[in-house]
Amino acid sequence: MRAFIAFSKKELIESIRTYKLLIVFSVFLLFGMLNPITAKITPEILKAFMPEGVTITLPDPSSIDSWTQFYKNMSTQIIVFIIVFCGIIASELSKGTLVNMITKGLSRKTVILSKFTSVFIVWTLSYMLCFAVTLGYTTYLLQGELQNIIFSASCMWLYGVLLITVMLFGGVLFSNIYGSLLVTGGFSVLLMLLNIIPKVQKYSPYRLTSDNLGLLTNKISSSDLYIPIVICLLIIVLMIALTLMMFDKKKL
Repeated sequence: MRAFIAFSKKELIESIRTYKLLIVFSVFLLFGMLNPITAKITPEILKAFMPEGVTITLPDPSSIDSWTQFYKNMSTQIIVFIIVFCGIIASELSKGTLVNMITKGLSRKTVILSKFTSVFIVWTLSYMLCFAVTLGYTTYLLQGELQNIIFSASCMWLYGVLLITVMLFGGVLFSNIYGSLLVTGGFSVLLMLLNIIPKVQKYSPYRLTSDNLGLLTNKISSSDLYIPIVICLLIIVLMIALTLMMFDKKKL
């Protein structure tokens, strides 16, 4: 346990020293502010760019417009996050920097679990920052009451955790950054394609990132996503287990 805690701290400190934490926090903070502001000013921008003599009637912006921006922009933020952290295991494998630590007694399991924990912490804090800023600005700038805000946000957060485990799996599988990105991107596309199939859609973890607005407007119930959540959790556990097994057998 001491080795796990020490290595996790080392990973978090390294994220600070390499400015990964600063980059991710800055991006998530920026989007957190932009989400409600964009929703607020978009109708005025559209009116300003309309040709002379043409008038349109637009509904007043509301809180749902801000959260629409939140979930739309979160896809971009996840991509940025994966790009920043995709080398957390892949780059060390390609450079062979883990050899000395492992030969000195550091458990291979500790390496993977510590790296997962450090990225998990950064992802959670970044996501909470973006969510809190969006919530605060939305409450101040816009009107409208919505349902299931916390649950809906938690679904998107869990989907991000899933992609983190896939990213680590890809890093161990290919031992390079490009392989990690390829596996993560391919996995996302696969889930997107499977979600199109009606019989599969009910169970698809991709719904955690596509049905968020439906939760906010009560078009779907939170219970509709219980099965995708369970499947998502099972895949997360499976990915971590496979990563541990592969890394244990991998030649460094």
